[in-house]
Amino acid sequence: MLKPNEIREMNLAELEMKEQDLQEEFFNLRLQKVTNRLENPWKLHEARRDIARVKTIIREKQQIDNKEV
Repeated sequence: MLKPNEIREMNLAELEMKEQDLQEEFFNLRLQKVTNRLENPWKLHEARRDIARVKTIIREKQQIDNKEV
């Protein structure tokens, strides 16, 4: 599970890469769930929340950048 403080320390490019990695992980977890190979269903829940955290902080950084311009 990612912590918001760790995420806020990343720059925008790193955050976008992290979001893409999390989306891929989430897809793989969903695939495992469908094929009944998912050992820990809670990982699906955590992945979804991590994606939401990253997206929220990306949005916050974009709003800050827009205010500075």
